[in-house]
Amino acid sequence: MKELTIFAKDRVGLLADITEMMGKNGVNIEFLSGEAVAGIAVLHMTFSNELAAASLLERAGFTVISSDILVLRIPNKPGEIGRISRMLSDEGINIQNIYFMGEKARHGFFAVKVDRPDDAKGILKEYISKSPGMGRLG
Repeated sequence: MKELTIFAKDRVGLLADITEMMGKNGVNIEFLSGEAVAGIAVLHMTFSNELAAASLLERAGFTVISSDILVLRIPNKPGEIGRISRMLSDEGINIQNIYFMGEKARHGFFAVKVDRPDDAKGILKEYISKSPGMGRLG
């Protein structure tokens, strides 16, 4: 799955501008995580059409980076995130970003960006979700 990371000067209305632009152009936002640090807004987003979203954002003057993310289906019980984090750490794989996407059937779904996605896929194969969209979590 692809994630777009958008960098912009933090300002009032930034999120409204981006989300309205997507809506007006028929691009659905599937996931969104964001924060502002030291005056810079950093948004992590997935879309129904990543290429169209990236094109719209770049034409509007935003800095956009496309990255592969893994969507993990993890049992909702104590210690599971720690166990998975340790599995990656023990293999020298760095977790660069992680965020919660939703829950279904006592499992949490997490988007995880790592520095070596192909290696992480092999290590975490039992956790990789086959259907990442919220409407399709399972």
